Amino acid sequence: MRLGFLSDRLLRGHHLPYTMAVGGEPELAAAFRGSAEQLLWSSDGSRILVLVADPWSYGLDWSAVAVTGSEPDPDPIVRRPGDAWRRLFLVDLASGEVDEVGPPGRSVWEVDWDGDSTVVGLVSEDPGGSGWYRCTVARLELGSRSATTLYEPTWQLEGLALAPDGSRAAIVEGYSSDHGMLSGSVKIVDVATGGAADPWGGLETVGLVDWCDPATLWYARYDGTGTACGRIALDGTREEVWAGAPFIGGDITKPACVVADGGAVVYTTHQAHGIAPELARFDHATRGWERLTSFNEAIVDGTVFPDIRSLSWTAADGLRIDGLLLTPRGATGPFPLLTLVHGGPSWCWNGYFSDSEPNGTLLACAGYAVLMPNPRGSNGRDHAFAQAVIDDPGGKDFADVMAGIDLCIERGIADPDRLGISGLSYGGYMTAWAVTQTDRFAAAVANSVIANWVSFHLTADIAAFDDFIIGDAWADPNGPYVRWSPVYHAAACTTPTLIIQGAMDRCTPVGQAEELFAAIAWTGVDTELVVYPREGHVPFERAHARDAILRTQAWFDRYLMPPGPGEFDRAR
Repeated sequence: MRLGFLSDRLLRGHHLPYTMAVGGEPELAAAFRGSAEQLLWSSDGSRILVLVADPWSYGLDWSAVAVTGSEPDPDPIVRRPGDAWRRLFLVDLASGEVDEVGPPGRSVWEVDWDGDSTVVGLVSEDPGGSGWYRCTVARLELGSRSATTLYEPTWQLEGLALAPDGSRAAIVEGYSSDHGMLSGSVKIVDVATGGAADPWGGLETVGLVDWCDPATLWYARYDGTGTACGRIALDGTREEVWAGAPFIGGDITKPACVVADGGAVVYTTHQAHGIAPELARFDHATRGWERLTSFNEAIVDGTVFPDIRSLSWTAADGLRIDGLLLTPRGATGPFPLLTLVHGGPSWCWNGYFSDSEPNGTLLACAGYAVLMPNPRGSNGRDHAFAQAVIDDPGGKDFADVMAGIDLCIERGIADPDRLGISGLSYGGYMTAWAVTQTDRFAAAVANSVIANWVSFHLTADIAAFDDFIIGDAWADPNGPYVRWSPVYHAAACTTPTLIIQGAMDRCTPVGQAEELFAAIAWTGVDTELVVYPREGHVPFERAHARDAILRTQAWFDRYLMPPGPGEFDRAR
């Protein structure tokens, strides 16, 4: 028995395929100029199919930095349109022979293989980061390097899974602002004839599916601020076997499970507020999760976590909006309130052990009430809710956020004179938008911002993102790209604003942070720009991540928590 895996053990960020016998030493299977992203075995174990991204491709992890190549960057760096693709290679493990087998002129974003003759992939004609937004499902012929289109979607696609008999492929379709964060409806594609069907009307928040057998699948989905899972069959039947507040899935970008023995065994990573992630198995008898590991016990041992509750409120147009509220353990308000707007917007606050930047759990432990709203545009509801942000970024979704703040004030949770706001990515955009639209916030921290939609469109590697959310009229000086850009409204800013950014970010490039910083500085309002070298969209280096957390709390402490009797002790 041999294992296959990807590792950057030779050069940081440059992943290559390795195989190893159980208990043996890893052996390099093949070397590529680009970085490997996926590995699949042939049915006889003699070959591997490897998906490789060219150097300078858009990175698919949360860092969003350019894909690392095997050679140092040239001096000077010369770029041309269409110079970085995602390619398929077939590696013969005995001979070491490597053949490129993917379709020329197409980027392959995902691939699945029965190990013999049937290969399906998500492909695009655009090689850059925008290509993912317009992927199609194709049957790939490795010998002729051809691609036959099977399904052209309306929205984005993710989670390609070939059925055990190779006759069908499952794919999740929905509107998504970001690769890796898509949730939506399950579509079944006929591999022989093409076309797609959705037998399960109303099932619209699925993260990933896994085949149990040729006729049934196991799904995991967002369920508001919780998650759920169950079994679906090609005849249209559906059985939801579990739903709850914990989050199930290996990454906090989408719910997911893995099945074995025809669905008799179901595994996931299980976590919740105050409960660290561990491998878990679903108990069909009790319909609950049995946690199998205890790797993270030391993290929670002796730690006091804040209180958490679910909140719902009504938007101005009558739509119900949900969110989570963290408050210091056992304490009563009113508190200084920090509103954390999540990124995407195609994501949602959920039952995560430790939330993404800015970290709500740590801020609540420092004495703040922390509101984490899921405004329209978030995952967890249905297609209409997720798509409601299109053509209106910073409009009704911003009003949804403000209505949640008003609820916290009305209930005595929040001190109306000590309000702060923060977010990362689209949450950074909403933070920048907030401080240029209202004077209600005493302080703000904007991470990985969009400040100017025009320059964002021309410098980010995901221009198709704003094509979908705003439209393609980026060159119209009187159009929505200017109207929804915080920098053009910055003269109204009165909120002290800290801006945090990675220098190598290709999702929200560093120029966005620099524009916002300069625009606010011009007003004379207190502002500060922090740029982390080597970092992308989210800080990966431990020292940088810690520094960002400490700076965020210190900024809010300065403006929202002046020292005095009765204040909470705060980390310095």
